[in-house]
Amino acid sequence: MKPFFTNAFGIARNANQEGRTVELQLDFMLQYMEGESQMTKNGPVSASVRRNEHLTSVLLTRDGVAALISLLRKTLGAEFDEIVAFCEAQDELRGG
Repeated sequence: MKPFFTNAFGIARNANQEGRTVELQLDFMLQYMEGESQMTKNGPVSASVRRNEHLTSVLLTRDGVAALISLLRKTLGAEFDEIVAFCEAQDELRGG
């Protein structure tokens, strides 16, 4: 059982010689805490370990990225613009 978990994402970009994106790889992972107990001569000892479980990767071409963004925009409507504005504000706070 994985009681405490979060979804995690990774992105890798492959560009051509001009620096234009050719492919984008999206990685989907599950992060969770796994508890373990063991008996010792001094009594039980418990430890928690953070685990990362790779679920899948999706490889998108430049056209696939555009299609995904378009689909997100259509699905989320005005909320899409709010999310983009939030991300841009976070980037500005980080100085990027």
